[in-house]
Amino acid sequence: MSKGIKTCLGATAIMLSATCADRAAAVEGGVGAYLLGSRDSFAGIVPGPGQYFGIDIINLQGNVQGLSVGGLPIRADTELNLNLLKLSYTHVFDSVLWGGTPAVNLNIPFLDASLSYVAITPPLAGSSIKDTTSGIGDITVTPMVGWHRQKFHYSVGMSVFVPTGNYDLATVDISSGTIDALSNGKNVWSFQPVISSTYFDPGTGFEVSGAASVLFSTRNKATDYQTAPAFMLEAAALQHFKSGWAVGLTGYTYQQLEDDSGSGAAATRAALGAQSLKARVSGLGPIVTFSGGKVFGKSTNFKLKYTHEFDAKRRFESDTLWFNMTMTF
Repeated sequence: MSKGIKTCLGATAIMLSATCADRAAAVEGGVGAYLLGSRDSFAGIVPGPGQYFGIDIINLQGNVQGLSVGGLPIRADTELNLNLLKLSYTHVFDSVLWGGTPAVNLNIPFLDASLSYVAITPPLAGSSIKDTTSGIGDITVTPMVGWHRQKFHYSVGMSVFVPTGNYDLATVDISSGTIDALSNGKNVWSFQPVISSTYFDPGTGFEVSGAASVLFSTRNKATDYQTAPAFMLEAAALQHFKSGWAVGLTGYTYQQLEDDSGSGAAATRAALGAQSLKARVSGLGPIVTFSGGKVFGKSTNFKLKYTHEFDAKRRFESDTLWFNMTMTF
């Protein structure tokens, strides 16, 4: 495994280090500001100085029973289909900070999402409801610093999720039997401190990477809903080959640390008949990467992975297909 390949794959990890999702729902909207599974292969590596551009194409399909969207509690079994195009830019500075390499990542998501269910409460009981939204989501900025110790690599960062996506409270049109609830953003600021690490043996091609983070969000003033902090663990194990290909497994687990609060959370608990809105979910699936390609004469790496979620509570349980392409400038 050459140093160049390792550096380029590290850039791919950085491209995924801060991803926004749509506000679909307990986590208000059913999904958090951070798209789970974003940190996988070479999560702990900050590559050499330079500029890195990434494109992610993501399809997520999930379902949940009981959520709050735009201040509207929904008891029915609800399905979400999300298509996400994400553009990422990372600048790695040619300088030293605290003995490590500083970098900053900018993440801009464009989404197309639909939410569908059959209403089970009056006045729309029995009606098939479908709501859609599209446009730019919440932008993420992540400053980070990385260190290298032979086969071990570490980084720390702070993702800041900026409420740039359009947000509106849910409205119900009884005469037409329609609901307008989905928004492009979450209407809150979120902050995610993260520690990532990677062990990579260039001789054998074996890699193990992991990341631990906590996501904090401000109160949604429009709905008086305070989503509680959540702890996340993400990991990946891959075998890299001299051909540039690598195969392995990647997964994560998510657990809210407290119950949600505010009058919006209280109304959701009452509407759903729930004692708690604390959310959890885990996911696991295969990952395939290829390094050393060329696009427009630039060194380019590719990644494809599929994640199946399980043991979900109070948030969407999803299947996600994710393609990434990262170019080095």
